[in-house]
Amino acid sequence: MKRWLAVLAGLTFALLGQPAQAQGYARPELLIETEELARILDQKNLRLVDAADAATYRRAHLPGAVSLPYLELSRIDERRGTGQPTSNFEAERLFGGAGIEANTQVVVYDGGEGAPATGVWFVLDFFGHKQVRVLNGGFRKWLKEGRPVTQEVPVVERKKFVPAPQAGKIVTREWVRRNLGSKGIVMADTRSFNEYIGREQPPGAARGGHIPGAIHLEWTNFSADTASFKGAAEIEAALKARGIARETKVVTYCQGGLGRSTDVAFAMKLIGWDNVVEYPGSWEEWSADPRLPLER
Repeated sequence: MKRWLAVLAGLTFALLGQPAQAQGYARPELLIETEELARILDQKNLRLVDAADAATYRRAHLPGAVSLPYLELSRIDERRGTGQPTSNFEAERLFGGAGIEANTQVVVYDGGEGAPATGVWFVLDFFGHKQVRVLNGGFRKWLKEGRPVTQEVPVVERKKFVPAPQAGKIVTREWVRRNLGSKGIVMADTRSFNEYIGREQPPGAARGGHIPGAIHLEWTNFSADTASFKGAAEIEAALKARGIARETKVVTYCQGGLGRSTDVAFAMKLIGWDNVVEYPGSWEEWSADPRLPLER
């Protein structure tokens, strides 16, 4: 009886510790709040992953965190049009080098913007690692609360990471081409409006514009304060405002395939909307092929 009372008390504390906007998620376990992470920093088999760039990591990071910039996981072979976020070999090398194996509990964070962290979350999930949580609010919230940071780089033992790619979580360039205009499928461009209409053409984009028929669903629609996710009702309302229903098949893309588009996919997963896949090749791959159509 005492054991169950302790468990119940722990659950009650966790629920009370959640910010108001966190209520209503179908999958709250995908997120971890700063309060909970602070309690389990010394937990065995926990691996903190900093998804920001290496320079940001060197300035300061959470104690015990390893650096794994999300952009290192986006290496598309445009000639082959495979769409896989990175190779099995690279996944094994990078994640194994970060000390991640089958039973590792991973918490990934970024500066608080959400996009880099969800990029790492998506790639780990794609390769079959399910024990991944995103720190809600990221480094910004952690620092604001006066929690410990360091410049010390931990010594990490290499582990055996076994990639198990799940093809159903992504689509390729050829799949997108074949399904342009198909009923029940929505291509969601998660970039800025200026990128969407071709007014801005960032580095890596051979042409400006968007995939024909794609709706504009900017990733910032799902951020409460650029440091945490909106609540379930707000996320659902933002999707429905763009004509997306639970049964709609949504294909998210951005410029390079990880970050902004995975942020939208993560928000959908949070509220239990599972009919979402990623186009990792994204605009960088699509715009590089002059034979493929575009709209502005």
